[in-house]
Amino acid sequence: MKRKLTLVAAATVAMGAFVTPSAHANGFENQMSPEACQKSQAASDFKYAIYYNSNYGGAYRNIGYSVWDFADERIGGAPQGGTQPLNFCHGGNGNLQGIKNNAASVKNKHSTYYAVTYYNSGYKGSADWSSPRSQTNLSVTKNENASFAWQTL
Repeated sequence: MKRKLTLVAAATVAMGAFVTPSAHANGFENQMSPEACQKSQAASDFKYAIYYNSNYGGAYRNIGYSVWDFADERIGGAPQGGTQPLNFCHGGNGNLQGIKNNAASVKNKHSTYYAVTYYNSGYKGSADWSSPRSQTNLSVTKNENASFAWQTL
């Protein structure tokens, strides 16, 4: 059994596996947690913040878990009768607008993982990578962002 687990772990590392839960598994936390919109970026335990404006300005949202589709972050994973977009909060330019295709910068407070902002939903397409403990103006995905995932190298 130990050998089998070692082989599975080695295969996972070799594939550069995402450090993400299954799609929508943590939609409830991203949608409903006080960490998302009720705490400042500095005070939130969520490690990723996405901003409406460049240079970390305007409205933003704290996000704790990978997001399959910013326009449809389902609570509990099952369809609930329509899309459930993640919106910017915390006031300023872009407040209450949908995050999908509206972001210009991000902050990554994580000490280990890269924050990857993708052009397409489902962690696909071109991407902007933010190193651990960094902040980045989006270039490849500026105003063309659809999903986000934590990843290791």
